[in-house]
Amino acid sequence: MAFKDLKIGTQLMIGVGIITAMAVLLGATAVVQEESLWEDTSDLYEHPLKVRRAAGALEADILRMDRGMKNLFLTENEQEQEEILQGISADEADALQQFDILYDRYLGSRSDIDTVYTDFVQWNTIRGETIRLLREGKTAEAASRTKSTGVEGALIEKMIGDGLIIGDSALMKADELYQSAQQHKDEQTVQLAALLAVTLLLFFVISYALLKAVRDPLLELTGVSERYQHGDYSARSRIVSPNEMGALATSFNTLADTLQTELQARENATGIATGIAAISLHEDKLEPFCRDILVVLMQYTDSQVGAIYLINAQKTEFSLFESIGLSASARPSFSATMYEGEFGAALATRQIQHITDIPEDTVFTLSTASGDIRPKDILTIPVLSGTEVVAIISLASVRAYPATALQHIDDIWGLITARLNGLLAFQKIQAFTETLEEQNRELNEKSRELALQADELREHNIELDMQKKQLDEANRAKTVFLSNMSHELRTPLNSVIALSGVLNRRLRGTIPEEEYSYIDVILRNGRHLLALINDILDIARIESGREFISLRTFPVLELCNMAEERIGPQAVEKGIALQNLVNPDLPLMTSDFAKCQHILENLVANAVKFTEEGEVTVSAIVADDEVHISVTDTGIGISEDQINIIFDEFRQADERVARQYGGSGLGLAIANKYATLLSGSIAVESTPGKGSTFTLILPLTITLPIPETHGAAEWEVSGHSETPYHPVEHPGAGKTILIVEDSEPAIIQIKDLLEEEGYRIRVARNGKEALEEINNELPDAMILDLMMPEVDGFTVLRMLRSGDQPVRIPVLILTAKHITKEELSFLEGNGIHQLIQKGDIDRKSLLGTVGRMVSEPLEQMSQKPAQSPRHGVRDRPVILIVEDNPDNMMTAKALLREHYTPIGAADGQSGIDMARREKPDLVLLDISLPGKDGFEVCRTLKQDEELRHIPVIALTARAMKGDRADILSRGFDGYLSKPVDAELLEQTIWRTLYGA
Repeated sequence: MAFKDLKIGTQLMIGVGIITAMAVLLGATAVVQEESLWEDTSDLYEHPLKVRRAAGALEADILRMDRGMKNLFLTENEQEQEEILQGISADEADALQQFDILYDRYLGSRSDIDTVYTDFVQWNTIRGETIRLLREGKTAEAASRTKSTGVEGALIEKMIGDGLIIGDSALMKADELYQSAQQHKDEQTVQLAALLAVTLLLFFVISYALLKAVRDPLLELTGVSERYQHGDYSARSRIVSPNEMGALATSFNTLADTLQTELQARENATGIATGIAAISLHEDKLEPFCRDILVVLMQYTDSQVGAIYLINAQKTEFSLFESIGLSASARPSFSATMYEGEFGAALATRQIQHITDIPEDTVFTLSTASGDIRPKDILTIPVLSGTEVVAIISLASVRAYPATALQHIDDIWGLITARLNGLLAFQKIQAFTETLEEQNRELNEKSRELALQADELREHNIELDMQKKQLDEANRAKTVFLSNMSHELRTPLNSVIALSGVLNRRLRGTIPEEEYSYIDVILRNGRHLLALINDILDIARIESGREFISLRTFPVLELCNMAEERIGPQAVEKGIALQNLVNPDLPLMTSDFAKCQHILENLVANAVKFTEEGEVTVSAIVADDEVHISVTDTGIGISEDQINIIFDEFRQADERVARQYGGSGLGLAIANKYATLLSGSIAVESTPGKGSTFTLILPLTITLPIPETHGAAEWEVSGHSETPYHPVEHPGAGKTILIVEDSEPAIIQIKDLLEEEGYRIRVARNGKEALEEINNELPDAMILDLMMPEVDGFTVLRMLRSGDQPVRIPVLILTAKHITKEELSFLEGNGIHQLIQKGDIDRKSLLGTVGRMVSEPLEQMSQKPAQSPRHGVRDRPVILIVEDNPDNMMTAKALLREHYTPIGAADGQSGIDMARREKPDLVLLDISLPGKDGFEVCRTLKQDEELRHIPVIALTARAMKGDRADILSRGFDGYLSKPVDAELLEQTIWRTLYGA
């Protein structure tokens, strides 16, 4: 086989193999020559060079030994002589080593070395005799032996001369070795050059043969492909070879044949698509389109029979719509749900089906003069709308369909489907349009009727809007009325309760006991009336939707303990037992603690009130994520027909009982509304004469959004209470608390609470001020809001707890912000004392938390300077009372006269004039005044440069939720609600004037 017919891989392997063999031969030759050169160099070094060095070293040893012998005669010191003899012995030993080298490496006559060695041995004997003579004192005789004419001198000269012979012989041997190496080098250079020339010649010959074997076929194939690219589809390669180039040429020829066939098929497909497009352009009716499409398909597929079937409106069967060449006996329809016959596979698979084994019962037969002919092949083309078959196109031929015809059908299937679906949709739209036109005519009639009804509805809506406005106005009037009534009722109550308290203190022991008891009756009934007013306001606030829910998590036992603590004294007074049987291991509940407390205290108080003997028990269980708190008594009980009315406002079960036990009928109504507000309820079981069980049912967790607000209206502190609040010595009294809060109402309210307990309060309104205050003086504790401008609470806490010397003061977080899991983790990691949501605590809870916080030992304490009174306060302060009600004016003066100098004004303008004239130390200002109201008076005083330093405290009967925050936000320095508690009035004035 010729080299060019070998496979390209074989050709490459042969060429590379030859070149590799030559390279290996060239390398081996180089290695052999290099080894020869190394041997010459080694001989040159190991023999002549080392012999020459050893001869020189031997001559030096002999001369040093001779010089040592002569030095022996120059010294008379025995120690120096011994040192010289030791040096001679060392040189002698080195000389013997040089003799060993000469014997081992010398390439000349061995007798040359023997002669020198014999003389050296003889010299040793003579040298020993000379040393003996010297030691015996025969110095002259010994010295003569070492002279050049002496026996030693002559022998040394002979040894040096013989040594020169050895050195010259070594030089001659070195010249011989060098000449031999030069000759080897020249021979090796010629050999390497010849091998390299042969290798390069073989490389070029083989490269040319390989290049020609690959390039010529590639050039031929490139030329054929360029001809094919420029449209010569008959171009074919003439390469015939068993190697890869021959296979490539054969593949190219096959590909060219296939492409030529494909192009021809595409031209046919384009013709079909063009024909269908032409039909689509001028046919917008279904029947002529189907007929024309059958003509085109039959022409390009060489079919003899064609038919189109359309599905009916019920989608149950296909009916013959159009056909060409179909026998008259063909069935006009077939089932759409039964996949049978030649159409079954197309319906089931929703794909084009090519049937070659035609069944005997086919509907496709071709009628001819000689009879019906059964076709050889059938094509079934499903037309899809989404996944649903809406039409079937079937073609039949007496000859087998070529592959090109099948490819044509597959290429234009989507086009046929789109156009036929479009015409079907158009036909449906036309039918739908006709139906719509009919319906529009009917709708126009109904529209006229509806227009009349719309006019009537419009008039009705106008009436409803008017009614809504009237209801809104009535609701507003109700709120205003309740506010006004609160003011009007509290105003006289202020005088009744306050003056009764004054008389109670001043007249104790000065009047008969019976008359003194009248004062207690007046005071008790005044407070009872105040509680009734508060209940009415609570009902109004709930019904108006102004009641807020503040969530916190607490133990059920804590709730029940507080109820027991509050109502226990009443039970003791009546001589009945009040038992708290609540299990302390019950799960925590999340709800509004204050409202839960209100409900439970009302239920327990009622149980105690209506029980004359026996006991009242409080118990609790948890079932189905609900807590059931039951209050059971052994009292008078309630009949079944009266249970439904006890939760109505101002209703009681029995009027006679009401007269006996008293009550307004609002307690249970408020409790029930609060329970409903907390997604709970109150259940009642009672037996007349035996007792009752009231069960408060609440969810363990109620989830409500926490409002993002910095206001503190959710936990107001007012001056009224069923039992006056008497401050007691607090565990943290006298300690300094830093309040970091940007909301002024919140600052005032927290400050009022804490200052009543003896705390010294410092205030920072943002994070930056807080850090400055801490740098100036370290407080005992800090109450920190989180959401503040500039530097927020998180940053303040981070800066306090970080650094080389972190500040370890206790921190109480009091915020309205919803705390995320990540923020809670940060707060806990920085050692906060407690986290409280605004609105979640009452006065007692806050004071208890702060007391526990400041009672813990601190790492760092600071010196706290004593408080000083407000600058310019008189020894007996003058207090201006601006009040239009004479009774309230008299009451206020009576309460203040013991420690202060009260002066009064009956309206706003008079109050301003008196303030400018008298320059009082403090102003007690009513809000509802004739002429200028309290807000105008306060604004005028604060704008006056001479009066703006005078503190103004609001003394008002406005006690609706939000009134305190509103009043404080208008510039007032304090707030007291009527009726005024004498102790609270005294504390507020003292704190305002003296800061403690």
